Amino acid sequence: MRRTIGVLSPVVGGFYFGALIGGVARAARAAGHRVVAVQTYPAGLDRERYPDGSVLDTPVALGAVDGLVVVARALSGERLAAVREWGIPVVLVSEDPAHPDDPVVVPDNDGGVRAAIDHLLEHGHRAIGFVGHLGQRDMRERYEAYRAAMAAHGIDAPDAWWYEASDNQEQGGADAAARMLAAGVPTTAVVAATDRNAIGLIRALRSHGLVLPRDQAVVGFDHADSGARVTPRLSTVDAHYGRVGELAVELLLARLHGDDVAPGEHRVPAGLVLRESCGCTEVARHAGADPDDQGWTARVRRLADAAFAGPVGTGGTRRPTGQDPREAWWRALCEPLEAAAERGTAAPGAVLGRLADLTAALQPHPEALEQVVATLRAVEQDLTAAQPAPPARHAEAVHRTVTDVLLAVTKGATRAMLARSGQLERTIVDQYEVDMDLLRGDASPRALGWLPRGIRGHACLGLWVGTDRGPGDREIEVVGVHDTSGTLARLVGVRTTASQFPPAALTRAGAVGTNELTFVVPVTFGGGDWGLLAIDGTVETRATQPRDRFNHWAALLAVALDQERLLASLREQRKALEQAAARERSLADTLRESEERYALASMAAHDGTWDWDVSAGTVYYSPRWKQTLGYADDVIGDRPAEWLERVHPADRDEVSAAIAAQLAGCGTPLELEHRVRTWTGDYRWMMCRAVTVLDDAGCPARLVGTLVDVTERKEAEIALQRDALHDPETGLVNRLLFLDRLGAALLRTRRSPAYDCAVAVVRVLPAPAGRLPAPRDPDVGHRADAQHLDVHREVVRQLRRPLREGDTTARIGEDDFAVLVDDVTTGLPERVADLLSGLRREFGSRVAVGTLPSVRHLQTPADVLREADIVLLRGQSAADRARAALHR
Repeated sequence: MRRTIGVLSPVVGGFYFGALIGGVARAARAAGHRVVAVQTYPAGLDRERYPDGSVLDTPVALGAVDGLVVVARALSGERLAAVREWGIPVVLVSEDPAHPDDPVVVPDNDGGVRAAIDHLLEHGHRAIGFVGHLGQRDMRERYEAYRAAMAAHGIDAPDAWWYEASDNQEQGGADAAARMLAAGVPTTAVVAATDRNAIGLIRALRSHGLVLPRDQAVVGFDHADSGARVTPRLSTVDAHYGRVGELAVELLLARLHGDDVAPGEHRVPAGLVLRESCGCTEVARHAGADPDDQGWTARVRRLADAAFAGPVGTGGTRRPTGQDPREAWWRALCEPLEAAAERGTAAPGAVLGRLADLTAALQPHPEALEQVVATLRAVEQDLTAAQPAPPARHAEAVHRTVTDVLLAVTKGATRAMLARSGQLERTIVDQYEVDMDLLRGDASPRALGWLPRGIRGHACLGLWVGTDRGPGDREIEVVGVHDTSGTLARLVGVRTTASQFPPAALTRAGAVGTNELTFVVPVTFGGGDWGLLAIDGTVETRATQPRDRFNHWAALLAVALDQERLLASLREQRKALEQAAARERSLADTLRESEERYALASMAAHDGTWDWDVSAGTVYYSPRWKQTLGYADDVIGDRPAEWLERVHPADRDEVSAAIAAQLAGCGTPLELEHRVRTWTGDYRWMMCRAVTVLDDAGCPARLVGTLVDVTERKEAEIALQRDALHDPETGLVNRLLFLDRLGAALLRTRRSPAYDCAVAVVRVLPAPAGRLPAPRDPDVGHRADAQHLDVHREVVRQLRRPLREGDTTARIGEDDFAVLVDDVTTGLPERVADLLSGLRREFGSRVAVGTLPSVRHLQTPADVLREADIVLLRGQSAADRARAALHR
């Protein structure tokens, strides 16, 4: 039964994620199954800065696969726990399990790091540090393995030997190098958690003048091709990520078949790849035999395991099943050597040709040829020395066969390198075609006609239905397909859910045994999330950068869809603007006729009309206009200055700006109140209304309006405004305006430490009962009221005297008055203090005073008045007690 294996991965390319997916694809193909790889991070990420967790809230493909491999950080912990609810078997890769029964496949981080530490100790290093970012499970395991390995050798590694990296990329290594240099380089060697950390570290240290490995030996972890391109070349731990993916599929298939799979960790052995960065020389790396060596054939078998990335082929070709490709390569190399040693026969050309083909298919690592040369020369020595007295022709045959085998392997390695160069060239050509087609926008990107002509696989584009981006199984509609046979055309317009995407018709269309798998990549860029792109293709396993071409295409597609939507919106706006312009022209014609009728009607009504001829620079003032200002008809000429120079200076700028706006094409009629000087020299308020008349070219030709005297109405408005903010009896500021100014002063004290203000409250008290005449005379009450009013008036009169600009005197109650003294520095000013003392002397017990020299410690106007009232009452109480004591 052919099954569909799903892979959830943050991205779907690069030496780590790509190699894992490549291993999954190899194992699935060998068993006759297909693979769907879903990218859970958005396309178009900003450089190497990945988000802290997955952004995939939709269960993409969960209903379309039979089993699932989840790669590290592909899903958040919450989403990973939700996957189990779908009832499909799950195997995790380098991820913390969401359930105790989940099997987890991990590279042998512990063994790899221990091997690196042991090797550095053999070079004589003891101050060995660690570089890494501990945000992911594998990195934490590698750091813990480093601590354990150092402790096992009796070395207590201080915290200063751990150089924290900001991420797993080159920049993180450069940041760690800065910390190392700042600490004075306390170590002589380091193990880096990733090759990219190690590469960034090496470049940064060399840029500061350090000589590597003399000043700092470095060992990385990953065995990425980029490590072979730095100087010195990077020694590294090969985690065999492809084999990690293969083991994950083996465990997943076992669960699908109902077999018992042990929960917990399943580790894939790692190997140490030695180059120059650790201190190894050309001779040291290859000289001598393994103490546990079981013969030259075992040495060649180890070479087959270490020197190759894994079998691949071109998309659309079938791979042979049955024998393991590394096993086949080992046999193809050993058999001619055995024949030469035993029978003295040379290797046939067909055998050497097959060896070259197998070498090319296995993707040799950059250092593979060096390892092959050193291993085969050692094998030649072993074969020659194996016989006590070998015939001369046998020794010659062995030497010739070793040379022929080396040439065959070299041809295969060269062919693989050229094939990769050709693939990169095709990728560049494909990227150019995609970029140009999507940027030109000649056709809708939804139809997928922009895909490169060399794409032989199938593809379909699904766009989200609706705008709801919440978690859940969102609806998606297939809007475009790519299929040379035409069998998938029926999918266009079909709506399904994200869990059933990609459609089964697409995944079934792929041929069994090919190197292609189906990728599902989010069509996102910036804040836009359009949907999902499903496309058949081969996985990129050797690139340093994790972004593959499909990720790039999906990001560009999102930009093209944004552009398509923007252009559609602009077309709609243009159409709407054309319609609006037609309406505006019609309205302008109607308005022009209306303006002319209005002007004529105003003249007939004898309003103060005027007509400004813009081109001539003259103004016609009607007789009624002149009479409104009290001038005779012959006094006013036809210059604009006859009006504008009589405008009040305070209003002149506003009038000039309003007229200029009308002449500049302002669409609204002019309506403005301003003051104009009459023949008596007084200013009266006028209401000016005007409209602009355009000529045939659309330019202002005339300005026609009226002038109406509105002085009485305007003065009434001003009086109402004043009465609303002032006490009508005293003319002082009322309580509302006082509180507003006091609030502004408090706000200023909080903003400016150098600013403060003071407040004084004066209360007029009724005459003491003992001083009033006996209430037998009916006029006594009237006389008391009159005396009280006299005190009021005198207090108001005196409170006005110390005012300066910025101070405020207000009536805040029936008998309460307040003074706000602005911008004080040393408390209440002397002028105000003298005034208040004079009031106490003059009126005695008839007034009570409370002062606050500062308001900085108070928050609200109510707090200020309350504090001042408390001071006033305390002073009044003290005065009452003093008078009472005096009377006693």
